[in-house]
Amino acid sequence: MKLIVVISDLQMPLENRRANKSLINFIGDRQPDEVINIGDITDYQAPSRWSAGTRAEFGMTVQEEAAYTRKNHIEAIRARYGGPYTLLGSNHGERPLKYLVEKAPALGGAEEYREDKLLHLDDYGMRFEPLSYDFAPNWTAMHGHAKGISLSRVAGGTAMNAARKVQKSVVMGHTHRAGIVSETAGMGASRTLTGVEVGHLMDLAKADYLGPARLANWQSAFGLFYVDGPMVTPHIVPVHRNGQFIVEGERYK
Repeated sequence: MKLIVVISDLQMPLENRRANKSLINFIGDRQPDEVINIGDITDYQAPSRWSAGTRAEFGMTVQEEAAYTRKNHIEAIRARYGGPYTLLGSNHGERPLKYLVEKAPALGGAEEYREDKLLHLDDYGMRFEPLSYDFAPNWTAMHGHAKGISLSRVAGGTAMNAARKVQKSVVMGHTHRAGIVSETAGMGASRTLTGVEVGHLMDLAKADYLGPARLANWQSAFGLFYVDGPMVTPHIVPVHRNGQFIVEGERYK
């Protein structure tokens, strides 16, 4: 039986540092068969369209943010875990290259601004999948920002909408919500599709754009997938605001 850890939306350097540390400790202790990061690993605030014309556009450069992610997540994980790690493309991950194309089109297409290049993933033996990743029988991982996927305020609902589109079960991030939704159809209840959203690992105190009340319908969490042949069982692991969580009766911090 395989154990796959699925994480999303760290948005470093806006991550919950204690949650990131707890997650790295968990991965190091459990040595899963695979880690899948569904994207938005780095925030890249300066090239965001929301930062245009504000002080944020002149904050950390994309190279500085990428270096922060490498030091505080990638290198920290690689110090304890040498197994497969796959990063998916995402809307935040696209920001540097998109900014370059829109603001300096004469330089557009510069490969070094692709996220996998900024993070030097090849140097760490990590894979990059720009669109989606079929990681288990009848299951695919995608960030969730692709056009044509209807957003839902119900946790798991957006992933379920994506599952209907691709006709296979989907795990995704992007919504910052954590939940599992299933839908069964066909004669004799012959087929079940499942949508899983694995939440986020941000520090809401750093998300100034939410306003002082921080009234976001977001849940801090990550996912575990147990895969035994064609049988795939997803679990959501809630993460407390102090960065701690419990898996199979053991607390990680």
